[in-house]
Amino acid sequence: MRSSFKLGVTIGILTIISAMAGWYFCPRPIKYNEGFEQDFGGWTGDADVPPDPNNPGSNVYWNVSRTTSPTRPGQQSVKVYIDGKQDDGTVWIEKAMSTRRNAQIQVKISFDVYSENESLNVIAAVVGFAGTSNPETEADFAVLGQANEVSGWKRYTHTITLKTDSSGEVWVALGISVRWETEMTYNIDDIEVTIG
Repeated sequence: MRSSFKLGVTIGILTIISAMAGWYFCPRPIKYNEGFEQDFGGWTGDADVPPDPNNPGSNVYWNVSRTTSPTRPGQQSVKVYIDGKQDDGTVWIEKAMSTRRNAQIQVKISFDVYSENESLNVIAAVVGFAGTSNPETEADFAVLGQANEVSGWKRYTHTITLKTDSSGEVWVALGISVRWETEMTYNIDDIEVTIG
């Protein structure tokens, strides 16, 4: 009877230890939040834009800057502008983030986009990207929705599962892609990236 009691206690202790070890060593999701209150927070602007026929040798103008209006929820947001009169081009902000090496991970990007006007016409698409390489072309991005679905702020989300390489570096990016021949300005704020 004593042997079976000791065996039961030993099994119980080992079960508790293995459960605690599993909880302790289980990777927890990493969360990054950015509201652009102090600076760009390591995010940089990039674009894939066509040549400007009115300015030979140059591409169409685009710009990414911080602004105080409109914002959500703080005092700053990022303003994204592109001269879309050539009916082409994508402009975005991007950031490299560190995570586990050689691992299967899920990346979820959520962010708010501000459109001054609602439109039934598709003026611009909201796009997102997560991957192991720096995005360089419009084709790298997933379309998340129309930028002018509402007048005001709207939340967009992009989720993808991918395998990291030996560097453990993941690139995330989000922005707008031209769908109508016009100049356009949108604001981006309240970014949340979850890597798990």
